[in-house]
Amino acid sequence: MSRLLALIALFLPALALAQAAEPKYYVFEPSGAVSTLGIIYTLLMMGSFLYVGWMSKRRVTSSDDYFAAGRSFGGLSNGLAMSSNYMSLATFLGFTALLWKMQYYVVALVLSFTGGFVLISIALAPALRRWGKYTSMQFIGERFGQTAKVVAVICMIFLAQLYLIGQMKGVGNVFQVMFHWDYTTGLVVGGLVVTAYVTIGGMYGLSYNQTLQAIIMLIALYIPATIILLKLGAGPASFFPPFGYGELVPQMNEVMSSYFNPFLTVNGTVPMSFKFYFGVFFSIACGTMGLPHIAMRYFTAPSIRDAKVSTLWGTFFIGLVFFTTFAIGFAAKLYTVNELNAQGLQIQPKEADLLIVVMSQALTPGWIAAMPVAGALAAGFSTIAGLLMVIGTGLGSDIYSTINPNAADQSKIKMGYVFTALGGLATIGLALNPPDFLLTSVIWAFIVAASTFTPVLILGIWWKGANKAGAIAGLLVGGILSGILFFSKGKLGDFTLIDAGPIVHLVTGIFTMSAAWFTIVVVSLLTGGEKNEKILREIDRIHGWQNYDPKRYSSNTFALVTAAFALVLMIWSAIPDPTYAKKPEAPAAAAPASTPAPAATPAPAPAESAPAPAAQPAPAPAQPAPAPAAEPAPAAEAPAAQPAPAAEAPAAQPAPAAQPASGQQ
Repeated sequence: MSRLLALIALFLPALALAQAAEPKYYVFEPSGAVSTLGIIYTLLMMGSFLYVGWMSKRRVTSSDDYFAAGRSFGGLSNGLAMSSNYMSLATFLGFTALLWKMQYYVVALVLSFTGGFVLISIALAPALRRWGKYTSMQFIGERFGQTAKVVAVICMIFLAQLYLIGQMKGVGNVFQVMFHWDYTTGLVVGGLVVTAYVTIGGMYGLSYNQTLQAIIMLIALYIPATIILLKLGAGPASFFPPFGYGELVPQMNEVMSSYFNPFLTVNGTVPMSFKFYFGVFFSIACGTMGLPHIAMRYFTAPSIRDAKVSTLWGTFFIGLVFFTTFAIGFAAKLYTVNELNAQGLQIQPKEADLLIVVMSQALTPGWIAAMPVAGALAAGFSTIAGLLMVIGTGLGSDIYSTINPNAADQSKIKMGYVFTALGGLATIGLALNPPDFLLTSVIWAFIVAASTFTPVLILGIWWKGANKAGAIAGLLVGGILSGILFFSKGKLGDFTLIDAGPIVHLVTGIFTMSAAWFTIVVVSLLTGGEKNEKILREIDRIHGWQNYDPKRYSSNTFALVTAAFALVLMIWSAIPDPTYAKKPEAPAAAAPASTPAPAATPAPAPAESAPAPAAQPAPAPAQPAPAPAAEPAPAAEAPAAQPAPAAEAPAAQPAPAAQPASGQQ
């Protein structure tokens, strides 16, 4: 009898593997209530946005009105507009999906997204508002010359299109789900609506709509999040979701303790390097400082004080939304493990983008379940509108005024209409063939911003030695490098420039931003620095000084120290990360496991996370100590660093079987 049981135990892993070979995937279908109410909410929103844009047209009497809303938005209203301008559709959909996939690591993203605004308020906002133009490109033009402005506009168009493609894809996906249209139809309809109201109303229409969209986003996120957390057992703390998800931590510890390991990701199967945390700061926080559609909001404030107050309100609302989204993503992971995976279902990446809608439909009433659809569209429309406005301003004001410096005010407004509309149509065309993941192109837009605008703006404001040659060289180096790495996925020819495991593009920002910073400093010093006294006096003025001091903000020592630091960062970021350098050796470690005991093979069976150690009967016939098999998470990182653990003990042999799972992620 014991032999029979042993034979059965030996064949159980094979049965488990056969079942795992054909996983069942969850497919989201909106309920009748969600679909109907989602359509109603969408139509009401689109009608409201078009109406606001049309009514705002009456207030446009000058280029100052069209491009800067008459500099009349400050305080709370500008803070709301600023937050909705920043919080894109990727915040609602892609961010939740990324948290579901990457777990703890996304904490760094949340802090970087929010922290970027703190850096703006300290380093850029007051000076840019005192300069008093429409865009950061205009600042670059007056600080470094017209050639630098043209290069900056080209960089802006590149990063704006990267940002827009991800947003347009999200809008097309939402229309596809709610209206049961094909992707192309949803993309064209949504794209034309947002292009129309921005083109018609200019910055006035954009500002009023972004304020309205921020309110919609907050309601559409906060109410479902509260109910979802309540249903999952978070208790009274659910009424403030950023704290409420903390009540679910014990549940998560039971089903996936690796969730809270900062150096493990992808369900505890992939090791996470410190380099990624550093890379997030450069790519996201520093990238936020360089986003031109964010800088535009400061030029709409009536005064320096209003610009600062707007930043405080904007940071508050952004933090509230991102931490609430984090709570939903946390709950989504718990829900997929406890509910969907328990039913034998797995989530595909394309379905992960809809997790917030999936959970709302499963856990909230129909009229609330449709809210995230409205919030996602409002988020997408607000960011698309802001980016189209910066394209229209960059081409219709910055470039057109360079070509025709004596152009009449009304002529500039007409060019703004034309270029805003053309930007929208071009983006719709590019989004017909979007990237696989919604966040991919958006994160690359942050990297381009960090590599081009951020170094030029910071050094242009805080170091008088930065000059035209340095700025142009820095913009070109940062823009070209980030562009090459975007299209080649981190490679220059056959040489892998950045080699650091998963989500490599976040680490890329360290290299490209440091390269641009180093270039600006070195080229500026080699070409003698800035000599124009008018510009040097203007730098003192934008910092609030009444008198001019040629020694103020002119330290070359400061510049050289930062350049040396940038060079070190460039080298460090390009060195292959030790965590992943030995990854190809992993199969050698897995080989011994198959020889003594095929029973160790069921380890890959868990498709989603830790709850599936159901295949663990295998250790019994495997004779060695079965206890270590209950610790899959540490085993996932050990093989990479220890290619030949055979000398330790047979007990370590079952663990490498989990390695193929991490390799496949």
